[in-house]
Amino acid sequence: MGYTTNSNLENATYATPDYESTSQRFGTRVQLGGYIADIVPDDKENPSIHHCIVQRVGSPKVLYLGQESTFVAALQSGYRHLEELARPQIKKTAVIYEFKAPDSK
Repeated sequence: MGYTTNSNLENATYATPDYESTSQRFGTRVQLGGYIADIVPDDKENPSIHHCIVQRVGSPKVLYLGQESTFVAALQSGYRHLEELARPQIKKTAVIYEFKAPDSK
């Protein structure tokens, strides 16, 4: 699990070489496979809230957005969602059932 903090966000390197972060306001970024979770503190609220935003690397689509009361809880939530998304998916096979009505006499 990789962590990036504000102090070294500009110098962070990611597994996907063509990915560039355009936002510098994120407090912590975790990447697992092709997904990222950003943990953003909101100090304007009292008590403080930590937002967790999960996305596919390079995509603007938000796959999960949540709020937690502590940084640790937000980080755990983000990582749990990353693990679920990065897990290999089992391909489901299609099944066709043929139903026959009982003979009416």
